[in-house]
Amino acid sequence: MHPFCVIACVCLLSAACAAPAAARPPCADSEQVKAAQLRQLHYQLQVAALNCRGDIPEMPAKWQSYVQRHGATLGENAKVLRAYFKGAAAFDRHNTAVTNRESVLVHDTPGYCEIQAPILDKMVTLTPSQLAAFATETIGDPMEVHACPKKATGGKVRPVN
Repeated sequence: MHPFCVIACVCLLSAACAAPAAARPPCADSEQVKAAQLRQLHYQLQVAALNCRGDIPEMPAKWQSYVQRHGATLGENAKVLRAYFKGAAAFDRHNTAVTNRESVLVHDTPGYCEIQAPILDKMVTLTPSQLAAFATETIGDPMEVHACPKKATGGKVRPVN
């Protein structure tokens, strides 16, 4: 291996290892996990609406209807996640990571648009109270947000921080 490559690898590894643990968010409580699931589904559908408009021309209009219908819910969702990520900058980095990952899936998943269209159709019809439950069911474990481990205490289960 070329000496420059060795030095570059060592520098990158050192920088990655030196990143403060405080920069990573703590484990998430159930409200934060639900918020992350909804936000991930939100960006999944945004990417679909932008990328699938050639195959399914009505997707951008359906996306707009969904955003208008659930604007207040999405605003509250963003507040929960900004608090979890400890600020707008970290929240924005998370959103960018989720969106970038989804943008890759557009090209790597056969039938991507046909898979996303019925999900968006469903989201437009849901009430705000149904939105989080549907996101939980659809997303499962959200990207980069990990639930706190559960600890049994006197028959009750509590998150451990």
